[in-house]
Amino acid sequence: MEEYYSKNEKVKIIVDIAKKLKNFPAKSGGTINLYADCYPFVERFKTISVKWINQEHSEFEGSLYFEEINKYFEYKFPAKKNIEPLFVLRHNKFFN
Repeated sequence: MEEYYSKNEKVKIIVDIAKKLKNFPAKSGGTINLYADCYPFVERFKTISVKWINQEHSEFEGSLYFEEINKYFEYKFPAKKNIEPLFVLRHNKFFN
């Protein structure tokens, strides 16, 4: 029988992603806070995260457009533990 992510495990995953966004490496060195409320994508990320955490056995997959840097965050929040969660920054291939 496959195990599902618990609510606590999901919270840990989302908190880890948020920490990484708050300390995102900048091209010029140092870090930049991509989790700031001034970025519209953050609200969409929070909405998806809360749904994933609160809905038992839920899965969410897709991409979030980050307007200010013209790139997408690809995400996969699986229901089952045999699949690793994913949250990565992708280049915008449509306009390069």
